[in-house]
Amino acid sequence: MQVLLVDDSPVMRHFVARTLRMTGVDVSIHEAGDGREAVRLAWSLRPDLIITDLNMPEMNGEELIEKLRDTPELSETPVIVVSAVRSPGKTQSLMGAGAIAYMTKPLSPEALRRSLLMILENKT
Repeated sequence: MQVLLVDDSPVMRHFVARTLRMTGVDVSIHEAGDGREAVRLAWSLRPDLIITDLNMPEMNGEELIEKLRDTPELSETPVIVVSAVRSPGKTQSLMGAGAIAYMTKPLSPEALRRSLLMILENKT
């Protein structure tokens, strides 16, 4: 499974990558520092999943989802938002925009594993 991690914090990207490895699911991890870089990488990688932070410079997580959904070649790419923001309204807004899950930090390996397995199941 090709996973693109998007976060402006290298420390958080490292943490999420480590959490991904803890799930036991076989993943190949790629990283981007913001939404613009993520779109460029997504074009070439065609990842199976994008995990993005919400608050980033240049292009935030919500703008990234909108851009992906407006791009036919990337519109079906599953996106999980991982953020410290705990707001039911924001969760609903992001799910309405096309995110498949919204997880709050700190990220649970078990919850992430469930999402990864759901994505893999839907691909078959």
